[in-house]
This record gives sequence, C-alpha cells and structure tokens, in this order.
Amino acid sequence: MKTFAGKLLAALTVMALAFLSATASAEIRSDVDRRTISMGESLRLTITGDASERLDQLDLAALQFDWEILSSSSSTNTSFVNGSRSTTRTLTLDLLPLRDGLLSIPALSTGGKRTTPIAITVNPQTVSAGGGDSVRFNIDIDKQSVYIQEQIVLTVTIEQAINLDGAEVTQLELENAIVEELTRRNFQRQINGRLWRVTQLRYAIYPQQRGTLEIPALALTAREVLPGRSLLGARLGKRFRLSEDPVSITVKPVPESFTGSVWLPANSLELTQSWSKAPETMEIGDSTTRTLSLAADGLLSSQLPPITSMSDSSAISGIRVYPDQESSDQIERTEGFLGKRTRSEALVASGSGSWTLPEVRVPWWNTKTDTLEYAVLPSTTISVGSPTVDIPTPTSVTTPAPTSSGALPAWIGAVAAAGWIIALVLGILLWRTRARGTSVQPSENREETLRPLLSALKASTAQNDASKSRDLVLRWASLHAGAPIRTLNAIRAVCSEELSQQIAELEQRLYASDDESWSDGAALYRAISREPSWSVEDSVGTARALYPTA
Repeated sequence: MKTFAGKLLAALTVMALAFLSATASAEIRSDVDRRTISMGESLRLTITGDASERLDQLDLAALQFDWEILSSSSSTNTSFVNGSRSTTRTLTLDLLPLRDGLLSIPALSTGGKRTTPIAITVNPQTVSAGGGDSVRFNIDIDKQSVYIQEQIVLTVTIEQAINLDGAEVTQLELENAIVEELTRRNFQRQINGRLWRVTQLRYAIYPQQRGTLEIPALALTAREVLPGRSLLGARLGKRFRLSEDPVSITVKPVPESFTGSVWLPANSLELTQSWSKAPETMEIGDSTTRTLSLAADGLLSSQLPPITSMSDSSAISGIRVYPDQESSDQIERTEGFLGKRTRSEALVASGSGSWTLPEVRVPWWNTKTDTLEYAVLPSTTISVGSPTVDIPTPTSVTTPAPTSSGALPAWIGAVAAAGWIIALVLGILLWRTRARGTSVQPSENREETLRPLLSALKASTAQNDASKSRDLVLRWASLHAGAPIRTLNAIRAVCSEELSQQIAELEQRLYASDDESWSDGAALYRAISREPSWSVEDSVGTARALYPTA
C-alpha cells in the first residue's frame, strides 16, 4: 500500500510539473515580413498566440514611439491534429517608421506574457529616379556566387503609383534548379510625397548542377486604369511592358574538404534530442519517448538526411524500441526556408542494466563563414534499475546486559537466543510475504473474481481498446498465476506461445504513434481463454527474476 501511494504521489507530481512546464512554455510570438526597409515604406508585424490570449488587449503604447500604425486586423484559426484541437489567434499590424536608423519593435505584453523585441534597419528615403515614372519593375538576388544546392533568394519588385489592370509577371522556370515560391509581400512606400504600392514576388532557388545558373529575362505586362468609369466598366489607358536583363549566378562544386556523405550547405544547422522521461532514471517496465530533430536554415526538408533510429542499429538487450514514422516540415522565414526532420521512438525497459548511446556528429557546410562544421549530439546513458520494493527491517531482540550480581543461568541465555532466532525468522517470512504481494487465493474465490474480469476483458478486446485491455490482462495474469504480475514481459516469460505472440502484438500497438487502430483484440481474448494453468512456483520465480528484491 505504501509503495502504491508513493508511486501515485510521484505520478501526480510529474503531471503537475508537466502542466506547469506547458503553461510556462506558452507564449505569444511576433514576426515581421521584412527586417530592412526605407523611410516611407511600411512593414507587416504578425503576432500569434493560443486560444487563451487576448491579443486585442496588447499594450501598443511603446510601439508608437517609432512607428505609425496604418492598419490592424485579427483572425482565429482552428485545426485538428491526431484528434487534438488547436486554436491560434493572430493580430496583424501594418507599420510605418517615423525615423530612419536602427529601430526596434519593442516587446509587447498582455496577461503577463511578452513578445520578443525585433530589430529593424530603416534606411533613408529613396529618391525617385526621374520623378515622372508611375510603374517600376526590378529583380534582385541575395547572392551572386553559391555552392551547389545552396539557397538563393530572388525578389521581383513591382512598384506602382497608379492603378493597374491585368498585371502579369513572366513565370520563373529554371533548368537544373529547384524553385520554391515564398509568400508574396505587399506594402506601401512614400517617395517625395507620392504614395507607391509595392508588391514583391519571392522565390527560393536551389541549383542542382555546378557551373553557371542563368536567370532568364523577366517582364511585367499591365495596363493603366484611368480615373472615372465608362459605360463598359473601368477606363483603361496605356499598356506597360517592363523587363529586366538576365542574371548569371556562379555555382561552385562541393568543397574537397567536406567529409560527409550528404552535402548540407546551410546558414545554420542544429541536431537536438528530448526525452519524455529521463533515460538515466528508468526502472524495469518503464517507457520513455525519445525525439530527435534536425533543423537547417537555408535548406528544404527534402535535402536533409533521414534520422537514424535506435531500431536501425544493433539491438540493445533489455531495451525494446518502437519507432514512429519520421516527419518533415519546412518553415518559411524572412531569409528563406528552414527545413526540419523529426523522428520519435518509444523505448520500453525490459531488463536492468546501463547502456551508452554513442555521440552523433553530422557534418555540414556553413555558407556564412565558408567552413566545415559539425552538429554534435552528445553521448547519452540509459540506466534501468529494478523496481523499488519496501523491505521491512527484521525485529531485533536486545539481550539484557549482565547484572552486577554475576552471570545469568545458561538456560536464560538459551531462551533469549531462541527468541531472537524466532523473531528473525518471522521477520524474513513477513518480508517474503510482502515481496510476493497477494497470497494465492483459494480456487473457488479466484474463479469468482475471474468471471467478471474475463467479461470485462472480452468487452475491451471486442472494442479493440489496447490500453484498457493491457490493464485487464495484467490483472487476469496475477489471478491466473496466484502471484503479482506487473508487466507484459512477465506474462510472456511463463505463458504459451500463442498468448505470447498476441501480447507482443498488443505491445507493438501500445507503443506505436501512428493512427492505425488495434485490430487483434478477439485473437488476444481467444488465446487467454485457452491458456492452460501456470505453476505457482514458476510464475512466482519469474516475478522475482523480473523484480529482484535484494
């Protein structure tokens, strides 16, 4: 009872800490569409939080020292992932700088939570080249020379001081390169008192062949919309066709000094791992989930190598590994894409011992410093101990000290020694009784207990409820054996081959993370209903072997 209460208290403590951790990690996030602008240009600030955030109550006073708020809008988005509902709230602000220089979008707070400050570079106002232009069109690339598969960001900018109809830009098509379209930007720019609307089309390009990559000439075609309306609709004026010259980019081969098997040219790369339960504090029967993540700034998720699972390497005696499907994602950022791969695997401790997972090193090429670097995951130790069992201290009998009157008679010493031995034997028997747990029930009482238990098990297996069936199987096994059975592994050590196979399939479903449902419930119940009796000595011995008490 004491052990159960201790485990219950520990479980409640872990749940409370997990809740507090989740609450502490909740935050409101902020981001901008551009970090470098000119005076007279607007930028867009996006603030995101969960369903509980009151973004409309954000204190914007500090923001208005350096920025004018042109407009604001809010939205709510609800999604369902693996049956879980997730709601996010978004506040969007269009901002115009009040001065040039290095400005900051300060931390904004609501409900005790704050956003992270963002630094913005504001250049002096752009001077109009000619003054009479009404439409401008230009192309810009962030790099003139790159390595093969390195990211290039191409920006097509359309500036208009008049309304346009049917504006179209030549479709960007490249040979020997992967092209991914980034989010379109729209903002305003004021030049010499004249308001310009600006549209930017952005592309992330990944050359796949060394040599020279040619960006072909791109053109804008549109027609001016004149003030007023005609009987047929909008009044259309002259037609525009503006174009830019082709651009050549030098594509370098993989450096000879790169030693990795997968070429990874990135701005930054990070390899991390997390555990749902500390791997050095496990006990037999415990499980933990290990999550590995590889993230690279400037690469697509398809360019990243697969993450190696423990199940892909040599098996570890005493640890069962149930890998999940690897997931990939790519997040759009101001400078391009951040590619990410994630893999989770459930680890179940079936034996005691200590194992060390070796250090993992992923070589990659830092395109900012033009050097070879390594993302390192330190070695990890997994330690599995036997479950803690409270062992009562045998009652000791203190022999009275001899009196000053002389030595006691020999028969008194013999009686005292016999009493001490009897107390010691009783203490050992009490300890063995507690270590075994529930004593063997008479067959009549056990049958009466088994009937409703088997009925409940039949119902749960018919519904293919894997979690509930596991608990009922453990309760059935303890009654069937007449000894406490705490893990499915303990059942497999004494049961028939048929039942062992069905329990293995139940374990596989319990620790799998995909959405596939368990469909072998009926087969498990049939195997249990046909299971022959077990020897009490064998089952108790197995329980002791799996849960040693000394």
